[in-house]
Formats: sequence, C-alpha cells, structure tokens
Amino acid sequence: MADFRITTLSEAEADEALVLARLDDPSIDTDVWRRTVLSQSGEHVVVARRAVGPLVGLARYRLDGDGGPHPVFHLLQLIAVDVLRPAYVASALMGEMLWRAREHHCETFRVETPLPQGVEPLALALASGVCRLHSLF
Repeated sequence: MADFRITTLSEAEADEALVLARLDDPSIDTDVWRRTVLSQSGEHVVVARRAVGPLVGLARYRLDGDGGPHPVFHLLQLIAVDVLRPAYVASALMGEMLWRAREHHCETFRVETPLPQGVEPLALALASGVCRLHSLF
C-alpha cells in the first residue's frame, strides 16, 4: 500500500480540494466551498496526498456533542481518487478518521449517507451495520 500524507486542509489547498469535492457534487459553488471549509464552524476537512503530486483524497467530519460525556464522530464525506486503486486512498483516510475519533474519545462513529430510493428496507438495515439477525433454528 502506498504511503499517504494526511493533513488538515490548509487555506492554500482549498481550491485543489474543491476539485475533489466536485467529483461528488459538480454544482458546488467556489465561494460557498471556501467559506464552508475555512470557516472553522465545527466541520473539519482533511486531505490526503502521496509524498509528491496532487491531492488524492478528502474527508469531512464533525464532532457532535449530545450532552453526554463522549462526542460522536460524524463522517460527512470521503472522496478517494486514484488511477488504479482508490480503495488504498479510502482505506488510509478511514484509518485516519478512526484514529481521530479515538483521539477525541468518541464511542460512536456515524456515517452520513443520502436516503436511497427503491431499496428494500431489510437490505438497508443490514447494510447499515446496526441490524443483527439471529435464528433459533
């Protein structure tokens, strides 16, 4: 697996990261993006790159406090780009996300996903990881 350098997004990288974000949503406005990712409004953005070259990944998350002793790590977006193996990039970013969740003493890790249309309810529940089926026979 390739080595990646994963860092908090800097202002100088905001426009380069926008290119990755637009892979998910081509309609993202440049000014709105810059305000959002640089606002320090509780949302964090990290980026991944190899030792040299362009950004190959981006992850957005926030820490949600619900009044309990431990914040909830809420992964909002993860984008990985590679010519042959984007899963390597995604794996490195997910490893970083889990490390950050543990560093903040989170006991819950949430992933945000759009509500799919036309999916069988049980399939959605099973895919979420919160549903367990037990048969007595």
